[in-house]
Amino acid sequence: MYHGSHIIITAIILLSIASAGGILTRYFKIPYASMLVIIGLFVGIFHIFPSLKITPYLIYYVFLPVVIFEGAVGIKLRPLISNALPIGALSIFGTIISAIFTGTIFHFVLDFPLKQSLIFGAIITPTDPITILSMLKNGAMKYKNEKENIKNKENKEDIETLLAGESLFNDGISLVLYEVFLNLNLHKAAHIFSDGMRFSLSSLHSSLYHLYNMFYYILGIIQSSTVQFLYESIGGSILGIILGYLVSLVLSLATDFLTEIMISLLLAYASLIAAYYLHMSFIMAVIFSGITLANYGFKNKVTGRTLEVFPIVVEYITFIINSILFLIIGIEINLFKIFDIWLISLFIIALVLFSRFLGVYIISPIVNLIKNRFKIFSSGLTLNKRYKRFLVFGGLKGALPIAMALSLPLNMHLRNEIITYVFIAVLFSLTIQAISFDIFMKKGYKNSI
Repeated sequence: MYHGSHIIITAIILLSIASAGGILTRYFKIPYASMLVIIGLFVGIFHIFPSLKITPYLIYYVFLPVVIFEGAVGIKLRPLISNALPIGALSIFGTIISAIFTGTIFHFVLDFPLKQSLIFGAIITPTDPITILSMLKNGAMKYKNEKENIKNKENKEDIETLLAGESLFNDGISLVLYEVFLNLNLHKAAHIFSDGMRFSLSSLHSSLYHLYNMFYYILGIIQSSTVQFLYESIGGSILGIILGYLVSLVLSLATDFLTEIMISLLLAYASLIAAYYLHMSFIMAVIFSGITLANYGFKNKVTGRTLEVFPIVVEYITFIINSILFLIIGIEINLFKIFDIWLISLFIIALVLFSRFLGVYIISPIVNLIKNRFKIFSSGLTLNKRYKRFLVFGGLKGALPIAMALSLPLNMHLRNEIITYVFIAVLFSLTIQAISFDIFMKKGYKNSI
């Protein structure tokens, strides 16, 4: 009984603190997520909730499905299809480039075993749809005036879909890549990396030889893991479409809008459970089930009352989840430990930012070239300098990297160090980077339409 009442009291206190944070954002002019993380840092310093811990299961199985589902339901089909090329290229190839680059540099500079370095690269690569989606809704992206023409409105939809869509799909691909690296590191072939690579001028020939072996094995990883990667990502996508279609048919049997809303929300967790047992990407399943529901079920199978109420209900649930999640993240981060390794912290922050920059700026020219060559892709956005800056600044880190880090095997070598480094990157991203991105959007977005 005490345990149950303790949970309720803790939840009430957390929501009260979150409400105060929401009021403070009005005066400090910073994103809501950043304010909650900052408040959480101070709460953690005074150990107000010593027993409060964030777990990967809480993020994976309680928080993420609803949050990702809300983002997927909000994606419109026209801008998604129009921008399928940049979204797909950035979320797949940009993610792979960023993860491998991060892992490689991390290994060289910090002398980390490469197998752990590659896993770290996969963990820290996914961007945070929670923060990005909340920023897209907080008023930063508004029309210049009420008389904007349809072209400007479509352009706005394209930019929002590019940011939100790339972030959502990036999460799914990153999680698949993380699982691929984690599984492959259990193989005996991983002994190539077990001793690390120490680069020095006196052993240049040996270092180049090890460098050759490293990239040769990375190519082997890509080749040997293709089946697993395609099965998890494409399989999860197909599963989501099937479940979204089936639930849409079920919705046609209901006449009460409350029942329709309940069935729609259950789709997120049904996608999670089905993907879990089929060993597919649950994030891809949730994304595509939400997109299918929104663009098929909601257009043909539900009442007008559901269309009116559902966005409010799911947005409110997501708001509560976000509030608790960002507070707990702040509470969990140990500032003093980060200050003790401030030099490494600066390196990690710079590495994560540059790897995001590299992924975006390598893929963008290729996307533009294909877009100009083939008429089928001509309707989407051209990734100019402004949009590329949006994507780089908007590469915010959040709940998923923390969940992946905490779900690492307990006996993994250097597990605690990886978790600490992930928290460092997430803290910077949800505070300084998020505030900078918010300012950048308010100033730069108005000039983009």
